[in-house]
This record gives sequence, structure tokens and C-alpha cells, in this order.
Amino acid sequence: MKFKLSFSSQIKLMNLIMEVIEGFIKSYGIDTEKNWKIFLALREILTNSIIHGNREDPDKMVHIEAEINEAITFTVKDQGEKFDFYSYKEIPKNLLAQRGRGIYLAHQIMDEIIYEFNNGNIITMKKRL
Repeated sequence: MKFKLSFSSQIKLMNLIMEVIEGFIKSYGIDTEKNWKIFLALREILTNSIIHGNREDPDKMVHIEAEINEAITFTVKDQGEKFDFYSYKEIPKNLLAQRGRGIYLAHQIMDEIIYEFNNGNIITMKKRL
């Protein structure tokens, strides 16, 4: 089962986007309360795509694709510039800082994360169910 959604890079849309995605996941019998960490990882990556990738430019889009089988796989694409994604895999030096923990958290929560660049940043995350 696949789900695709594209939205403007406006942080004010985040709660609505997460509700839509959670509704899709619930419709396949997956307990979103039990799997709340997956949604935390997704929210962090989507937020990074909006703020850092697309610089909150409402004319730039964030694209998300979700697939459910033996795992939940999310692919998030923005229109941002390439960056050193894997340098954020390690624990941040300042855990109390307001920024800099999202990619680290996603790495801790998800079973697999792949970064690629192709006319934008593409992050694919997988969590086995």
C-alpha cells in the first residue's frame, strides 16, 4: 500500500500533514499510539525539509511517500541543496540546543535511513513492524 502527498514548505501545515499521514497509517490497522516514535522521526525529517532544505519558501514543495508492507517506509524529498546528512548521525554536542537533534533522533528510531541527492534531498527511512 502506498500513499503520496506533496505540500508547500510552510511549517504551519505540519500538524495537518501529520494528521493525514497518521490517518493513512491507522487505516491499515497499525497502532499509531504504540508506534509514536516512528512519527517523531518523520516529523523531524519533514521539519528539516521545510526549514533547512526549502528554507520555508512556500513556492518550494516537500514530497512524502509512505509504503506499508512488513515495514513502514517513508521517503521525503525537498528542493534544497545537498548537505552532509551523515555528519548528523552522531550524538549532538549540545543536547539542550534548540536545533541539531532531528536527524540524530531519526537514526536512533528507524531501522534504516538512506540519504541521496537528486535535484533535492531525498531521505528514505524504514522501520520494521
